[in-house]
Amino acid sequence: MKRLREMAQRDEGFTLIELLVVIIIIGILAAIALPLFLGQKQRAYDTAAKSGIRTLAQFEEAYLASYLTYADIAGLQADAASITPSALVTITVDYYVGGQAFCLTSKHANSPVTWFYDSQAGGLQAKGTTSCPVSNSTATPGGVNGSSLTG
Repeated sequence: MKRLREMAQRDEGFTLIELLVVIIIIGILAAIALPLFLGQKQRAYDTAAKSGIRTLAQFEEAYLASYLTYADIAGLQADAASITPSALVTITVDYYVGGQAFCLTSKHANSPVTWFYDSQAGGLQAKGTTSCPVSNSTATPGGVNGSSLTG
């Protein structure tokens, strides 16, 4: 019994310094993890926008194969295309010129990046592009401004 009392008296718990060190370590780990997590969210938003624009481009090419011209979103949907962008993603047919070219844009509401798809410049453009580089420079009169769809 005497031994138990002696052990209980020596067991005093953590000191204030030990608790502060643990709190500082947790703070450092949180400071490292939070920016990494925020970067992952940004990449997820951009991936959703890129997925929507690639799907819309596939619908445009299928429409071209059937009708020898490109179309706006209303025309694609009239042809039974089921276009459903991801939540908060807006996809747009910027313009199309008959069966020659089309320019698409896509943007997630929580991302500052707008993605461009240029049918004459190899498809999806690099991050930071401000327009469709080739289709915009070779657009002929008679191009049709398209429409937007938001998920």
